Amino acid sequence: MPARSGPVVGNASKRCIARRLFRCCVALLCVLLASSCSSWVYDDNDDCPYGFWLDLHYTYNILDVEAAPEYVKDVSVFVYDSVGSYVTRIDANQATLKAFGHRVRVEGLPEGDYQFVVWSGLGNEEYAVTGDMLPLEQFRLSLARQPNGEVPGLLPDLFHGSLPTVHYDNAYAVHDVQMMKNTNQLACLIVPLDDSEELLPDDYTMKVVSANSTMDAHNRLVSGEAVVYRPYAQDTVVVEDADYGLLHGIKFGISTLRLTEDTDCRLILEKSDTGETVFNISLPEYIGMIGSLYTNMGRQLSVQEYLDRQDFYTIVFFLSGANLDQLLQLQVNSWRLRAYNHLKL
Repeated sequence: MPARSGPVVGNASKRCIARRLFRCCVALLCVLLASSCSSWVYDDNDDCPYGFWLDLHYTYNILDVEAAPEYVKDVSVFVYDSVGSYVTRIDANQATLKAFGHRVRVEGLPEGDYQFVVWSGLGNEEYAVTGDMLPLEQFRLSLARQPNGEVPGLLPDLFHGSLPTVHYDNAYAVHDVQMMKNTNQLACLIVPLDDSEELLPDDYTMKVVSANSTMDAHNRLVSGEAVVYRPYAQDTVVVEDADYGLLHGIKFGISTLRLTEDTDCRLILEKSDTGETVFNISLPEYIGMIGSLYTNMGRQLSVQEYLDRQDFYTIVFFLSGANLDQLLQLQVNSWRLRAYNHLKL
């Protein structure tokens, strides 16, 4: 009686088994990959996106280019719940921002809805914060003024950004935060057109007076006492003009906090020996004259948007008259306005 042999597996059956094994391996691999991306533990070599991030941008400038890596060097993030109650504060220095591509990671919060207010520049002694651990509406940022109420130096850069109420949980999320610069530099040149008498820096004093020294968490100016901004630099200057040739004058460098259309801000030039006022003008009004000449993506800028985007102004006053009280021409940055009727300041 012949011996029995085991079952014979044909080629078709072998291919079927191989396909099933392959499908099982693929399914198992997918499960492993999915579990690795949802893991609670991550390291720097993990390719899976994770975390809740605030992505900082500074394109709200006159050039409309990304400048956050160059100018936003450290940040303080104030976290509030959906009704504005203070939750916590997150600080990130320049090295940390650079390491994470100018993003700030938010972690350790209970799941829920939160608001975020971001400031850059709070580490400088020129700025003082009150209400930083109180509800959102009680936050105040102010200039640390001298006892006489004056600000004599160059202000460090100050930026503000915010993110309205968003939901926070363990899911991966990146939220853009647009920063706006709150400091301005002015280079004010006083140039007599007759050039018969050379001006000396000590002959005149200049100041900016405005109640713009305090802001709330929404970056709105809060009414208060006026602050006096004094020059951080003062010197003689030579201006080469296409119409009048070489002209001699004096130059003042002054920095201020945010300028707004509806907050009075006066630029004042006085004679040093007598205290006589040469001119006292509205700074936002005069520099705002050219705001409508700028466009962004084909859209005309409003005066306020121009004031917020621009952060450096070269203002040249071409003056005449015995008391230098007649404005013949005004140049703001590269734009020149001619006062054909000799505007009296």
